Amino acid sequence: MSELNSGLEELYGGRLIGVYIFGSYARGDSDLESDVDVLVVLDTVGNYAEEVDLTGYLISNLSLKYGVSVSRVFVPHNDWLHSNTPFMTNVRRESVTAA
Repeated sequence: MSELNSGLEELYGGRLIGVYIFGSYARGDSDLESDVDVLVVLDTVGNYAEEVDLTGYLISNLSLKYGVSVSRVFVPHNDWLHSNTPFMTNVRRESVTAA
């Protein structure tokens, strides 16, 4: 995950607030079919498709290098701190910091 962090830091600089792993890898119950779910917290998220495009090369390379699919979700910092949707509540509860 350090390659993911450093790649995202290079792409986003000061816009990157945090990177968190959630889902089966965070819970410790992943298997060979599991993907790695990644929450990318940015200062703001304007155009979601642009964030996906910006990170596409990095994510594809890591997925191919390690043989695992990496799924990413982008959220603005304010949502990470204050959103009470079931998704965000669950991610905050089970996530671990990507290091």
